[in-house]
Amino acid sequence: MKILGVCFNYPTHRDEAQSLGLGVQSPPHAEPVFFHKGDSLLRPNTPFFLPDMGSSVEYEAELVVQISRVGKRIAERFAHRYYNYITLGIDFTARDLQRRAIAEGHPWLSAKVFDGSAVVGTWLSKEELGYPECPIPFRLDVDGVTRQSATSSEMIHGIDSLISHISRHQTLRMGDLIFTGTPAGVGAVEIGQLLEGYIGERRVLHLPIK
Repeated sequence: MKILGVCFNYPTHRDEAQSLGLGVQSPPHAEPVFFHKGDSLLRPNTPFFLPDMGSSVEYEAELVVQISRVGKRIAERFAHRYYNYITLGIDFTARDLQRRAIAEGHPWLSAKVFDGSAVVGTWLSKEELGYPECPIPFRLDVDGVTRQSATSSEMIHGIDSLISHISRHQTLRMGDLIFTGTPAGVGAVEIGQLLEGYIGERRVLHLPIK
C-alpha cells in the first residue's frame, strides 16, 4: 500500500505558506506536487504519541481517498471509477525539519515519514456523500474549537485530476491512499489535546494526543 500526499492544494494554505517559513511555492495552476509518506499509517483506534524529534509537529487535516482498483495512465474522465471511499485524515508534519529540508534543497522525508504520521478516520462511501455532485465539507476541531474548515470544491486540483496525474507516473493499486491537501489553519499539537475530524456534521475521527 502506498500513502501519497499533495502539496499546497488549497489556495488558503498556499497563502499561509510564507508565514510558516515554507518559502515561495510554484504558481497555483502548475501541476500538483506529490510526496510519499512511507509506512506511516496509524493503527485504527490508537492515540497519536507525540514523537521526540526536536521539532514542532503540526496537524494538517485533509480529505483522503482510498483507491479501489488497479490503474495506470487513468484519464481524468474515468478516474471516478477508481475510488469508492473518502474520509478525513491528518498528515502530521515535523515543521522545523520541513523548513530545514526546504532551505537546504533536500527531500521532506524526515518531516513527513515517521511512525503514526498518517491518520485516517472512518471511511464513507462517495455515494453517501453525494460526491462529486455535492462538494464535501470537512473540518478539524482541536479541544472543541474549529481550527481548519473547507470543502472539496476549494481544491486547486480535484480528486479525479490528482488520480489521473499520479497514475501517469506510477501504477495505483487497491488500498493506496491519497491525502489530497490541507486548507489554512495548520498548527502544532501538544500532549493532552483531542483532535476531532468531521465530514459535514458526522464525526469520523477522534484522536487523543499522548
